[in-house]
Amino acid sequence: MLIASRNRLNRKSVLLFRILKTTYIMKKIRAIVILGGAMVKEGNKWRTTNFNEGDNFGIQGDRLRVEAGRYLFKDNKKSSDFLIVVSGGKGQLEAIPDAPTLAELLSQELMELGVDPKIILAEKQSANTYQQLKELAGLVSQNRFLKLEIISNEYHLPRIEAMIECAPGLENLKLMFSAGDLILESAEKIVLNHERPKWESIIKNAYQSEAMQARIHLEEQGVNQIRSGSYRFK
Repeated sequence: MLIASRNRLNRKSVLLFRILKTTYIMKKIRAIVILGGAMVKEGNKWRTTNFNEGDNFGIQGDRLRVEAGRYLFKDNKKSSDFLIVVSGGKGQLEAIPDAPTLAELLSQELMELGVDPKIILAEKQSANTYQQLKELAGLVSQNRFLKLEIISNEYHLPRIEAMIECAPGLENLKLMFSAGDLILESAEKIVLNHERPKWESIIKNAYQSEAMQARIHLEEQGVNQIRSGSYRFK
């Protein structure tokens, strides 16, 4: 009986240790959040877009977000408190049966670049930027992330910031942003910091194009509508 009691006590101690360890890890996790943008089908394979491709709102170039995620994974490969959240459902491609979710596509492309699948968390429900942020707000509440880095293209960041500051249902993100615990990172700057010769001319040419200027103009309109209160969140 004494041995059995000790075994039960040991099992309880191990379980308590695991619970405390898990709680501690979750409290200190830093999450890199990659927002999905658009996807195209090339042959039989879906992929994220280059700077000459996009969606109904203009060019995207969100492949750069995947490349940025790859560089950040390499920088943090030995870290025990690092997680990559990929965000996006089918969005405008909901009616296409064989289209993956953006989160699934981002996960696949990250893994193809060597990112460990064990550190990838996929959010597959959102259909636009606002919904991505709302889903992220829910993940923050559930997992108690203490540090967030949202990765997107440079042209997209001002609208993300305006939503965090003004949109309903994002109060916890707004608090983290105000405290400096949530930062917005430009995919363009990340890739340039890691391999400038490879990316500099690609990015420069893209941002000088008429298509990109049209995209930036739309983004600026969105920012103005958000801050004036006329933007329709859905």
